[in-house]
Amino acid sequence: MIKTETAKPEDRSQVVNLLMENGMDYSDPIEDFTIARANHSIAGCIRIEPHATVKIIRPLVVASAYRKTGVGRLLLETAIPNANGRPVVIVSRGESRGFYKAVGFSEADWKLIPDHQREECNLCPERPSCNPVPMIYA
Repeated sequence: MIKTETAKPEDRSQVVNLLMENGMDYSDPIEDFTIARANHSIAGCIRIEPHATVKIIRPLVVASAYRKTGVGRLLLETAIPNANGRPVVIVSRGESRGFYKAVGFSEADWKLIPDHQREECNLCPERPSCNPVPMIYA
């Protein structure tokens, strides 16, 4: 059975490894992450950053062994209610757009994405293959 919980300091190495395996960066504090735990493994993680007008998901990652099993949806269902009424945005990799649409996101204008995230995407050398798409859950 998979359950979600707030990440603890002892989860840091597994979260960092999961993020690195998926080309994502880690930033402290670990307690900002919600994890999906399957026995002693971390099946996925999500972190939502607050900004002035939105909250942005940075990142949502599911371990390859748990993809298409509902872990991503479970993490979103756990994290989105904590947005306190603010719209939740994400910059989706192009191949993930269908998943986000299926769970209630729609494509959005880049203006909704906080400046630092927009700049990070613009400077990323993987942008052409990543095909980033701003999305909103409102």
